Amino acid sequence: MDTFHFKSQENLSLRQRVMNDIRNAIIQGHLKPGDKLKELEISQQMSISRGPIREALRDLEALGLIVSSPYRETTVAEVRKEEVVDLLIPIRLQLELFALKYNLAKRDEVFFGNLSSIVERMKVSATNGDLFALVEEDIQFHEHILSLDNSSYIMQIWSGIVNRLRMHFIKNTSKFTDLHKVVEDHEALLNALQNDSAEKIEALWTRHIKDEDCLLCFDDESEQGSD
Repeated sequence: MDTFHFKSQENLSLRQRVMNDIRNAIIQGHLKPGDKLKELEISQQMSISRGPIREALRDLEALGLIVSSPYRETTVAEVRKEEVVDLLIPIRLQLELFALKYNLAKRDEVFFGNLSSIVERMKVSATNGDLFALVEEDIQFHEHILSLDNSSYIMQIWSGIVNRLRMHFIKNTSKFTDLHKVVEDHEALLNALQNDSAEKIEALWTRHIKDEDCLLCFDDESEQGSD
């Protein structure tokens, strides 16, 4: 907890609070891909007007979490295998390899200390079976890698895909019989950063992000479809 601080919520607008509530319901699987989001129904459940809900839904659409078209229903978005394999994974991999390659001098004691703290929190989440906390810490680990680079466009690109990745991570990680595998993978990444050559780091990073385990949920769907 020494390096972790909760974000203040007191200044969040109603629109932001509504967006966070719906976002969390999607991310945590309470709302499934294809589920309909009706402004009137949500406003009645939240006991607020439809204006902030309409604004929040626009924000969520910009994040890639919902799909909305004129005169059509608003639904929770789906993350397709083709999108993960051919778009999200290659973009993510290149972003992280770029940040690692061109920011060697920034890998200092503080940087590694922060990564170690994240891994320790991952261990607690895995032990507790807290899938959602584990996924968030996984994302924090990789965001910390990207934060090595000062260019704003790195994080802009990342922010455009992270929620789609988050949906995939949660769906996929739930297929693991032992959540500690996620911890072990990130311990290996951290150890490589501290001890291995650039070539070995790149090979391990590529294997980690493109690992067959990242497609577990798609394999499961294929098996269901063949029944």
